[in-house]
Amino acid sequence: MTAPKEGLLDIATSNLPLLLPALGYTLAWLAVRFVFYAILRACWRSKATGKEPKDVGLQEKIMEESYDIIGSLVAFALGLEALKYSDQGGCGLLSTRDCFSGWPSAGALRAPAVTLYHTVELGWYLHYLAKHRLGMGMQDNLAMHLHHGSTLTLLFISFTFNLHRIGVLVLFVLNLSNPFLHVAKVAHYTGARSDKLTFLLFAVTFFVSRILVFPAVVLKASLLDSVRANPAFLAADQHLPVYAIANLLLLALMVMQVQWFRGIVRLLAKALGGSQDEFTQESQAHDYAKTKDE
Repeated sequence: MTAPKEGLLDIATSNLPLLLPALGYTLAWLAVRFVFYAILRACWRSKATGKEPKDVGLQEKIMEESYDIIGSLVAFALGLEALKYSDQGGCGLLSTRDCFSGWPSAGALRAPAVTLYHTVELGWYLHYLAKHRLGMGMQDNLAMHLHHGSTLTLLFISFTFNLHRIGVLVLFVLNLSNPFLHVAKVAHYTGARSDKLTFLLFAVTFFVSRILVFPAVVLKASLLDSVRANPAFLAADQHLPVYAIANLLLLALMVMQVQWFRGIVRLLAKALGGSQDEFTQESQAHDYAKTKDE
């Protein structure tokens, strides 16, 4: 039995206070970033060996990506724990049959790990939008702002409307390749011999998680399994607005991921078939996350 449209508003209103800790996590991420940057700068000043980066812009890139390694590993650990609870209800990488069962009255089944995952991730993305304005980190380009805005909106919809089971799955799949990305960038910026290998690992995980798994598991569940479990998702006077907005945002993420993967393939060709200089020049010329003036 599905709830009327007004029921969703009641559910959202009751869930909103549970997201307030995200504001605290936003401040915590910003504070830890500030301290982390200060420690790295102090280490470079006190232990000058001639190998530390001299260029201020390069230092900023290394600090940014190093901190993002920490954030992505925290997200992975929290996501793995949250997924255990979601997957017990038949909503995981191997089966999405129950991602929408019992919806929208599934809030009572939400585990604390799921709430923690959503609030910490909300804090991360909010802090990411604010960091540059506070003088920390690099400026993201328009595509990344759209990506962060879409993810924030999906997080909000997922939690407030009791769609947290599919929400955990979406976040987990999106986060799988992030640690490899940031490690590859640090390896590249520091001139490590493993920069090609780390980039190859990132390219493989990005392809598997965002080009294969995302449409085959996430989009299938969101577009098809949702309607099978609850036909009212297509009813204009009931849940169609939630269904339409969420799926449009997921499809927008898919488009951005395909566009980014085209750039990854170009870099991969240089990494595998070109010289180290060609790979370095191509990667410096095309940073698909940051603005060119940074």
